Amino acid sequence: MRLTRLAVRDWRNLHHAALGSDARFVVLHGDNAQGKTNLIEAVWMLATLRSFREAKPGRLVREGAHRARIDGTAVGHTGTRGMRWSLQQGTRKLRLDGAAPSSLSSWFEAVRAVLFCPEHVSIIRGGPDQRRTFLDRAAFTAQPAYLDVARDYRRAVRQKAALLKSPGTTSAQIAPWSDRIVDLGARVVMARYRVMTQLRDPLRDLYTAIAGTGRGAAEVELSLRSLGGEEDGLQAVRERLRSAVESHQQDEQRRGRVLVGPHRDDLVIRLEGRSARAFASQGQARSLVLALKLAELAAAHARGQAPMLLLDDLTSELDRGRMGRLVDILAGLDNQVWLSTTDPSWLGPLPSGEALRWRVEAGQVFGEGSTNIAGR
Repeated sequence: MRLTRLAVRDWRNLHHAALGSDARFVVLHGDNAQGKTNLIEAVWMLATLRSFREAKPGRLVREGAHRARIDGTAVGHTGTRGMRWSLQQGTRKLRLDGAAPSSLSSWFEAVRAVLFCPEHVSIIRGGPDQRRTFLDRAAFTAQPAYLDVARDYRRAVRQKAALLKSPGTTSAQIAPWSDRIVDLGARVVMARYRVMTQLRDPLRDLYTAIAGTGRGAAEVELSLRSLGGEEDGLQAVRERLRSAVESHQQDEQRRGRVLVGPHRDDLVIRLEGRSARAFASQGQARSLVLALKLAELAAAHARGQAPMLLLDDLTSELDRGRMGRLVDILAGLDNQVWLSTTDPSWLGPLPSGEALRWRVEAGQVFGEGSTNIAGR
């Protein structure tokens, strides 16, 4: 899967930029606050229809403009697809090969991506919600239809919570939403569990490859903190969840909160048997996050998929040793890699003839004599 051309208009600080990107590595470099991350964000928007930085759509449109647009040409197992995302007056429009997509699933089949940005260290340092979000994103990358299951589950939790807080609500009124939480929640748990098991083995090897064999090296373990039963399948998880919901019914009504369900689960990450959240050094935490993202790619490869890898502001996060080891790993992948950096020399040598370098300055994009440039 590869994005061979990207064009944006009135997106963030970019008035107009178009760049060819038909290469294994697409390097965006320049000083801070010039627009590099905005281009990474544009690729992520095409892949997920979400920003990784901004919750308010209006802020995605360049100041003084009325509409933002992102165009991309994606090449993957569904062929060559033309994609257009646009936003005007808060309304999003999508075009796939010039027509409205028949479904979001058809859109997501065209291009997928895995993202690393500096804020993702919160997967290690932050609360359980950060790790649940990581698992949910990985499950979505594996199977875009999971998005509907996760959304429906969150909607059921919100609806039940509202009823629990409403005076006079009866058990009969709450019961249908409890049933929804049991059914959808079991599917959420199993999707997360499947992804977690796919990440386990490659994570161990990739963490060692990035961290090296010195002080940062450690044995990595992943587990899912939940009600259990995943090894026995969906029905076993559903039965455990139903039993827990029933046993907590009175407590939930008394406290006005939904106390049972996968919205309270956690992904447990351990280094040498100790909580990574509590004991990992900053270098170990960064290496762990990168290893998790690369493990997503490895799991995708085992499924016959090859999502793009997006690495934002990479050189601010790694020392030269880790950077060199990471580039060696990336060079051995089939995936297209987009990365942004203030100093391209920090990356070291990239595979000859497989890299495009674009300099970003004051919201403009300039090629620097790279091959395979499709035009600006």
